[in-house]
Amino acid sequence: MTVGTTVAATDPDRLHAAVNAAARRLYDAETALHIARQTGVYAWIGAAYARLHEAIADHIAAVDAYEGFAQTHRASCPPEAA
Repeated sequence: MTVGTTVAATDPDRLHAAVNAAARRLYDAETALHIARQTGVYAWIGAAYARLHEAIADHIAAVDAYEGFAQTHRASCPPEAA
């Protein structure tokens, strides 16, 4: 996990899978932070906050890539004939 991860997939299914994977990492990072805070060990708490920060950035990047793909393809599709 790295801050500023870009999603290179162009297939909507892959983009959706990337969003789901990023959401799972976000959930796991939140859970890890909760557990770390319960221990009171400051090194663990700091590491968990760093992991959460990375997970948030990864999730935002994945959602932005998915939404950007969707907007591009909606704009390029002709409206249906009524």
